[in-house]
Amino acid sequence: MVRQTNRNPRWALASLLVWLCCWPALGALAATVEAVLDRDRAVVGETVTLALQTDDSAQSLDADLSALDGDFILLDRRTETRMSITNGRQVTVKRLVVTLEPQRAGTLTIPAMQFPGGASTAPVSLEVTPAPEAAPGEAPPVFIELELEPVEGPYYVHAQIALKVRIFYQQNLTEASVSPPAPDQASVRLLDEVPYTADRNGERYRVLERRYAVFPERSGELVIPSMQLTGRLVERSGDRLWQPTVRGRRVRVESEPLVLDIQPRPPAYSGDHWLPARALSASQQITDADEVHVGEPVTRTVIIDAVGLEEHMLEEPAWPDMPNARIYPDQPQGISRDDGQWVLGHREFRYAVVPEQAGELLLPELRISWWDTANNRQRVAVLPEQRVTVLPSATPVTAPAGPAPGAGERQVGTTIGGHWPWIALGFAVLWLLTLGLWWLRPRGRSAASARPRAAVEDPSRAMNDFQAACRANDAAAARRHLSRWLRHDGPRQAGGRLRTFARRLDEAGEAKLAGQVRALDGSGFQVESDDTWQGESLRKTFEQWYRSGQALGKAPAVAGEGAGAPDLWDSARRD
Repeated sequence: MVRQTNRNPRWALASLLVWLCCWPALGALAATVEAVLDRDRAVVGETVTLALQTDDSAQSLDADLSALDGDFILLDRRTETRMSITNGRQVTVKRLVVTLEPQRAGTLTIPAMQFPGGASTAPVSLEVTPAPEAAPGEAPPVFIELELEPVEGPYYVHAQIALKVRIFYQQNLTEASVSPPAPDQASVRLLDEVPYTADRNGERYRVLERRYAVFPERSGELVIPSMQLTGRLVERSGDRLWQPTVRGRRVRVESEPLVLDIQPRPPAYSGDHWLPARALSASQQITDADEVHVGEPVTRTVIIDAVGLEEHMLEEPAWPDMPNARIYPDQPQGISRDDGQWVLGHREFRYAVVPEQAGELLLPELRISWWDTANNRQRVAVLPEQRVTVLPSATPVTAPAGPAPGAGERQVGTTIGGHWPWIALGFAVLWLLTLGLWWLRPRGRSAASARPRAAVEDPSRAMNDFQAACRANDAAAARRHLSRWLRHDGPRQAGGRLRTFARRLDEAGEAKLAGQVRALDGSGFQVESDDTWQGESLRKTFEQWYRSGQALGKAPAVAGEGAGAPDLWDSARRD
């Protein structure tokens, strides 16, 4: 029997026309523009940076910024295009970057911006506080200012403390070096570095703000020692032959030490694991959740995201007993990122739940207790229970005809027992044969060849970018790319820090290159572009030092590396 379906072709044509008409509108809806401030708090007289960005290459960023007049002065605007590779796909982000100066204290709102095609941004708020009162006496040319968040605590063990270190300077600051926070019983992580301008004591300053995450490792008193800044202040003159190392004035300033009272885990906290965070959320994903057969796994993925807590602190949630299923946990996967001010911990726990009987499989509710450091109270993130229908096994096992189960089990045991001597003899012969082959194998292979090479995150690209920046005399880019190379392929002790790398070079007798690296590190404090910094000179000195090890057939020596140094340079030499 053949069923005939009566389809009206006019309906199909009408549906196609409607879809074609709606397609441009759907494309416009997909285009989004995001408004991002470089920070959410400022002082009257400071500048802030507003970025209007989109990943839609066809979206225009031609916006009317007149709505900002009154509360802000627009000092600068520029466009940027950034490209990155995400999951094997090239992503292009267009940005309109605007420099603004708030004109009054209070909560200022950057209204929604409208763009061609119907795209718009969400409003963004900025808290602006009055500028500090001018202190009597002469304004210092350089000083350091510290800010903590939370401002007055409480501070808890393992919970992030946001520390901002602001370096204020009026003149060109060369050969500058700033010691990082170095508490004894806490880990410190540099998150971001933001330049801007600000007013203090009635004077205009350039500011370099460094944002750190501090994680106390023990309760009790935590001391963050003074941070020192050393450098040379140089005033611009009309002399084209001026040398900053000759005419500059040496300065050394330091911050006040910080003493914090770190609280232990509160007695009222009832969670299995201590999870102090500013915010925490949990979600879950269930695969193959409609129905499964006995013996087929159901995958449950638990995802935990926390603000102000590193991913390794996110412990696995506790499961209640499941008598009708077996649970096989996978290796947890996690990563710690940051938003420039707070560490963002992300961790995923994946479980394969295998039902052992037909019926209904109940994936139990999971409760994750955590401590809200912003509001000083315990909270619980709840993942609701999930129910899965379990069908009988798709391939049932049929019992063979024969003796009763008890007699069968005994017969199997008797048979194995009777053949056991022959089985043991066979395994012994195979073991002796394997041992002989191992003994006769060639021994010319170096043990080092079997040692896995350490994974390197594309150091050759960082080195190429560093050389290109030096040729272009772009100090900021050269400083950034050399730090990348140090993190991925440089001496272990440097850790991506130019200051530490220069010290290691000094210890290795490379005084010239060490001085040039220090000059590059200090060029970040220049009020104007430093005409005296010569990127090509640094590139040639660095290349001579780098290739000197190649000419001898070994890696360049850096003090403190020991016998393990050559491995660090293998990948760079291959390029």
